Amino acid sequence: MANHFLVYIIQLLIFSSANFIIIIPTATSAKSEKITHLHFYYHNNIAGPRATAVSINPKIQPVDLRDPASLFGRLTIADDPENSTVVGSAQGMYGSASQTEMSFAMVFNFALTQGKYKGSSFCLLGRNPIFTNPRELAIVGGTGAFRFSRGYAMLKTYYMDMQTGANTIIEYDVYIRHY
Repeated sequence: MANHFLVYIIQLLIFSSANFIIIIPTATSAKSEKITHLHFYYHNNIAGPRATAVSINPKIQPVDLRDPASLFGRLTIADDPENSTVVGSAQGMYGSASQTEMSFAMVFNFALTQGKYKGSSFCLLGRNPIFTNPRELAIVGGTGAFRFSRGYAMLKTYYMDMQTGANTIIEYDVYIRHY
């Protein structure tokens, strides 16, 4: 195999008059895969002076948490701190994606700013039926310590202001496979 690669490179050098870059594959050491378990609370506040999430296309009619159609199509951008001792933030967006139940399509990056995984992040993607406990979303990638990650997050609504839905705390139980 190595001889064929060397012959190919020599042929490129002899017969090519264009500029090129030689990319030589290198052997990488096989790292063992790890599973990391993270447990935290995510605080989402869509109202008041300390709002952490903003609707970017608010509807004219008022939102009624008992009527999923009143939220359908609303897209919200969030930069939410995790509750209690802040260890990071959840940055992303969620949109109401159902006319028949309160369900969001979520795309979030959880950026960790403290502790062992400071500077790392993981990506969460999926369908979030907010009145179902528990519910599961997928981990589909990450950076830093969570590069090449995959896994899942189990979510439970810990607290929700049922009058306005403006203040919500979600418990996250996250399992991440990474190298």
